[in-house]
Amino acid sequence: MQDRFEWPEPEHEADKVILRNVRNHGCHVTGILDASPPFAFSIGLHLNYGHPELIIFGQSVENAHAIINLIRDRAAEGHKFVDGDISEELLENGYKLGFSQVPLSVYPDYLGTAIWFYGRSRLVFPCLQVVWQDVNRRFPWEAECLLTVRQDQPLLKKAVS
Repeated sequence: MQDRFEWPEPEHEADKVILRNVRNHGCHVTGILDASPPFAFSIGLHLNYGHPELIIFGQSVENAHAIINLIRDRAAEGHKFVDGDISEELLENGYKLGFSQVPLSVYPDYLGTAIWFYGRSRLVFPCLQVVWQDVNRRFPWEAECLLTVRQDQPLLKKAVS
């Protein structure tokens, strides 16, 4: 995949930071804190590990970075999460993470910087939404899940299905 990749030209200092993080750390995490709900997404996982990029909603910037970096570390070891996976080993206290394919039709709404990053190469990169459980260990697609947790996590796959 890297042989088909063409690095984008940085236009701003922030672009240089993204490129440096992808090269040095395997990915860059972009936080969109002024969105409602806030979200964060990865850039570089597909390039460096052949793993889908990630997007997570409704977490603090610190938690979002930590979760994406935990998944990055697993990807660096050769593990690939796919649509429908549920992971029990990434979080503490028995909490699980779910993974759901993000439809291409919503990429422009959420993944602009990742589109820029892969754009010169004309590479279509996959992306998974990382979905977390409420305090009662319920996912947003479960009827008993707390309303606030559902509101914090728009299910992108469901939004266009």
